[in-house]
Amino acid sequence: SSGINAEYGYTKQSLPCLFCKSKCSITQLKPNMSPDIQIFFMDPIDVASKLNKQMLKVLDFQKLQRKNITRHRVETIKRLEPRVSDLQRQIKQLIEENKRLKSMISGSMKSPGLNSPRSFAQVLGSRITPPPAVFQTPGASPRSVECGKRSAEFSSRWSYKNVPSGRSSR
Repeated sequence: SSGINAEYGYTKQSLPCLFCKSKCSITQLKPNMSPDIQIFFMDPIDVASKLNKQMLKVLDFQKLQRKNITRHRVETIKRLEPRVSDLQRQIKQLIEENKRLKSMISGSMKSPGLNSPRSFAQVLGSRITPPPAVFQTPGASPRSVECGKRSAEFSSRWSYKNVPSGRSSR
């Protein structure tokens, strides 16, 4: 069977091989052959130089991309360094504050007069806010405000001293 490749203008034929007698394709050698076939008939030095040029283009592109990625990463690190150091400083402050509060809590539990919620709040200072029931939220009904006042009155009278120690209310 024979076929014509219109793009490159050559005829491809299927004939038996002269040496092994098996069927093979025969292509006529012309200057406008397909590049895939042409490369097999070019001078090896020309093939190597052509491939070398292609390889250099690929390497230049990859080098440029690595340079751009590195520059972007360096800029990102420089931009984030102040934020990281600020966060590290905040973490150190919070750790110190946590230690201070733990020592205040452990010291207040040992002191006899500091068992009520009010005196415990005084030990911790302004960090503790009153229960939310004391505050009137916008749009709150008069009933909820009244309940909040009752809750605040109850809280101010209640103290841990009123609970017998060692006894369970269950």
